Amino acid sequence: MHCGLCLPHCPTYELHRQEGDSPRGRLTLMQGLARGELDPQSPRLRSHLEGCLGCRSCEAVCPAGVPFGALMDRTREILLQESDEPEGAPLPMPRMLHDRLLGSPRLRRLAGLGARAAARLPRAGLPGLDATVRRALEHARPSLAPPPRLRADGPPDAVDVLLFTGCMDAFFTGPDLEAALTVLHALGLKVGIPSSPTCCGALDRHAGRPAAATELERHNREAFGAAEDGPPVIVLDSGCEATLREAADSFPGARATSLTRFVARHLEEHGPPRDGWREDPVRVALHRPCTQRNVTREGEILPTLLRGLPGVTLTGTPSLPNCCGAGGTAMLAWPEQADALGQQTLQALGTEAPDCIVSGNVGCRVHLRALQPQSPEDPPLLSPARFLAGRLAVT
Repeated sequence: MHCGLCLPHCPTYELHRQEGDSPRGRLTLMQGLARGELDPQSPRLRSHLEGCLGCRSCEAVCPAGVPFGALMDRTREILLQESDEPEGAPLPMPRMLHDRLLGSPRLRRLAGLGARAAARLPRAGLPGLDATVRRALEHARPSLAPPPRLRADGPPDAVDVLLFTGCMDAFFTGPDLEAALTVLHALGLKVGIPSSPTCCGALDRHAGRPAAATELERHNREAFGAAEDGPPVIVLDSGCEATLREAADSFPGARATSLTRFVARHLEEHGPPRDGWREDPVRVALHRPCTQRNVTREGEILPTLLRGLPGVTLTGTPSLPNCCGAGGTAMLAWPEQADALGQQTLQALGTEAPDCIVSGNVGCRVHLRALQPQSPEDPPLLSPARFLAGRLAVT
C-alpha cells in the first residue's frame, strides 16, 4: 500500500521532508530489504528505518489497515541479524538497556543508585563518557526518583486488582506507583503486587529482538497468572499497556487495563472515592502519547475523566505534533530529531499557561521534562496517577 494518505500524520516526514522518512518510503525500503535488493549495511538505509519513532500514527489512519508497527519490528529484526557489529564489541547504550538491564531487578536497582549518584554531579563532572551514556544521564536527571515502597493488600487470589510495576520503578515511576495505590485504596479496592514482574518487553520487541521480548512476556505471565477470569492488571503507562494487550504470549490482554480506563469505569459504576475530590480550580494541559492514541485507542478516556472532576479545566493544545520524539530509546539514539519534536510539543502544551501537564507515558514525561528550562515557572509534568492522587480530598 503506497497511497501516501499517511504522510501528513508522520512526525519524521513532517520534520525532514524526505520520502525515506515517510511511512510510504519506509515500506518501499522494507520490501527491498526483504527481497535482498538493498544492502542491509547501508548507513542511509539504516538511518531511514532505524529513525522511525514507532508512533504508528500512519497505521491508525491507513485505509487499508497496513500493520506498519509489526512490519517495522520485523524489519529491525532483519537489520539486527545483518549487523556487522564485531563479536565482543561493547554494546551501545540502547542495546545495553535491552540486553542487560531492564529484565533484571537487581541490576535495575544498582543502575538506579548509580544514576541518582551521577545526577548529583555537575554536568562538567562527567568527563570521558560515551556521548550516548552522557545523553542518557543528563536526560534522565530531572526525572530520577527513589524506588517505591509498595505493600500488597493480599495474595493475588484475594485482591480486587493487580498492579503492574514494570521496569522503570527503580528510576522514574516510584511516585507514580505510590500514587496509583493511593487512588485505588481511596476507591475502596484491595491491590495485589506480584513479587517478580519485569519489563513488558516493548523495547526489545521494537528493537528487533522478539525472543527476548517473548521471554519477558513469559515471566510476566507467570507473575500475574494466565487465567482469563483473574483480577484486572492495572498498567500506568500507555506503552506498557499497548505491549501487554498485543503480546500473544503474555497473560490475556483483556485483563490489562490502564489506570485511567479502570478508574473511569469504577467511578461510573460506584461513584466518587470515599472522601470525594478537591474542588479548587486547576488548569491542565493534556498530552496524549502515541500509544494511547494509535494502539490502545484510549485517546478520549483520560480527557473525559478529567473533565468530570471538580475544578479541572483542560487547556487547548493547538498544533500539537503527532509524536513528542521520545520513541522508547529514540530520544537517546536520535537526539536532534527527538529534541526538535519535543520542543514543538512543549511549546504547544504551554500555549495557554497551564498549571500542570499530564501525560500517560513515562518515556514522554522523561523526555519532555529534560527539555524544560528547569525553572520554578515550568508547569510540572505528571502521570495521570499522580494527578488523580493530588485531586483526592483530604479529610
